[in-house]
Amino acid sequence: MSTDENTKEKIIEVAIECFGEYGYDGTSMRMIAEKSGVSKPAIYYYFPDKEHLFEGIFNFIMEKFMTNLRNISNSEKNAKEKLKDILLYRFIPIKKGSMIKRFVSRIFMSESKNIVKLDHKSLFQKQEKIIIKIIQQGIDEGIFRPDIDKKLFLYSLIGISNIITRNHIMNNEKTIDEDIVEKIFEQLLRGVGLNKNK
Repeated sequence: MSTDENTKEKIIEVAIECFGEYGYDGTSMRMIAEKSGVSKPAIYYYFPDKEHLFEGIFNFIMEKFMTNLRNISNSEKNAKEKLKDILLYRFIPIKKGSMIKRFVSRIFMSESKNIVKLDHKSLFQKQEKIIIKIIQQGIDEGIFRPDIDKKLFLYSLIGISNIITRNHIMNNEKTIDEDIVEKIFEQLLRGVGLNKNK
């Protein structure tokens, strides 16, 4: 990693702590400079203002997620194991970093969610393309039925993941782990209906 990348990542990591602790309005570029040890001019070189820095955090998190998503997709594992890895990875930052959890909580529970201007459609389409490819792999491997609706399966996985994330952040409920992921797939693959001969 270059010096520029190290400096930028350091700014973002400190900014996550500050936004998580003090919120958007309570955080200043001066505060981030003092806590990070990076001069204000250097911070403004990477981020022209606080709004761009706030957006930069999301871009930073998404870039890391997309890199990991591609690595999972390109691995030698079968489709089910890949999808399980994706669900687990989505929770790693929240499980390991209380500051990231607090930062995300601020987004859910304050006006901060209206500050960030992200192309959500583009972000989701990039994820969708990779995950749909993995689902197709599962069909080819005989793990999933060939007649399934791939998009509905995708939406089911993402929907479950998002709800568990939200409940963990807002209600401090249990986050996802390997046992929960296994139960999710068992229920999705078996279905919830009773097989009765009529």
